[in-house]
Amino acid sequence: MAPIRTAILHTAALLACGAAAAQTPPTGSAPPATASASAATGPVLRPDTTARFIRFEMPRGDWSAPMTNAPQLRFEVRVPPDARVPAPPRAFTVTMDTGSTGVVISAVDLPGYSRNEEARSANEGWEYLSSSKRLWIGHWVVRDVVFNPGSGEVIARVPVLAVEKEMICPGWDEKANRPDCEKPTSTTESPPGIAYMGVGFGREHDGQAQGTPDKNPLLNIAEIDGQPVARGSLHGGYVVTKHGVHAGLTPANAEGFRSVKLQPGSLLANGERASSDPRDWQQATMAVSVDGGAPETGPVLVDTGIAQMYLTVADPTALPTAQIPNPSRRGRTTTGLKDGTRVQVMFPGAQSPVAEYDFRVGDAAAPQSVLVNSPGRPAFVNTGRHMLRQFDVLYDAEGGWYGLRPSRR
Repeated sequence: MAPIRTAILHTAALLACGAAAAQTPPTGSAPPATASASAATGPVLRPDTTARFIRFEMPRGDWSAPMTNAPQLRFEVRVPPDARVPAPPRAFTVTMDTGSTGVVISAVDLPGYSRNEEARSANEGWEYLSSSKRLWIGHWVVRDVVFNPGSGEVIARVPVLAVEKEMICPGWDEKANRPDCEKPTSTTESPPGIAYMGVGFGREHDGQAQGTPDKNPLLNIAEIDGQPVARGSLHGGYVVTKHGVHAGLTPANAEGFRSVKLQPGSLLANGERASSDPRDWQQATMAVSVDGGAPETGPVLVDTGIAQMYLTVADPTALPTAQIPNPSRRGRTTTGLKDGTRVQVMFPGAQSPVAEYDFRVGDAAAPQSVLVNSPGRPAFVNTGRHMLRQFDVLYDAEGGWYGLRPSRR
């Protein structure tokens, strides 16, 4: 995940977010399918569901390969039609991050935001970025996030975190999960320039307790082409490709995927259930093998926000490692796998995987680098975004499926 405070935040693979109540699925969500869930091998989709493709923004003159840089989406933020005070819309171009959940914008930049009118204890919000030790504090307020503004509009109506304070807090406790810091090294009131969009799932345990499905703009589409989304007409979920994202699942855009069933009930860092929202699923699982070693199993995150991979195994000292440049801290080094090392990530495990991300470190298909974390059980892999050069990714929020297929041109 890479929130884009343009001059400051290069990586946010470990973004975190604090707690707020989840809401029921939007009225446009499809009703439960009649097919037996036990018989299904992937999303069960009605033939008449709709979706909309939203293309990633490419800067002029950027001819780099897809997913070299974090994918960018352009949208407008507008006050809802029933807002008490009208305000002009404002356009943003932000990273679409699958490693976090929710739209976060500086309060001073958010259209129509009034702390006196909208700030209440019930909608207090906070998010913690553990990689940079930043704690953002503010309030969740409902706004319209408008993709393709002006032509073929797709409107999501979601709470947006209006950031009123930023603190650098090295000692923040994810399990305590509170909007305060005992010993901040710096505090900035009304920080400008914060803007990003997270569309991930199952991330609440990683300091993102407020990253529930009601905050995900791709799962809360209210209008398409100026018309309200009718109940049952849009199956909640998305398909991420190297060129853009499909909001909503249809038999056509879901064709060719091999899928695995997700476990319900995403958890907080303290082990409690994150929300009662039926669209709240745990992360997908994988098995990882290095240079043909015994596979280790655990959760996996395909993260569009970063170019590097993060690898956690039980005994990292057994891996072929070296000191390599740290992509998060310019001029510093960190522990990473040596060039030529083979890495296999098998979904959902080593037995009969539905897909396998197989590369050698340093090859064109590989992540920018593979950083090795401290020992840990279970294993964990954050693949980074380069995997999306080879695979499209499907997430079915209504049925709880996660799918992969070879990337299409």
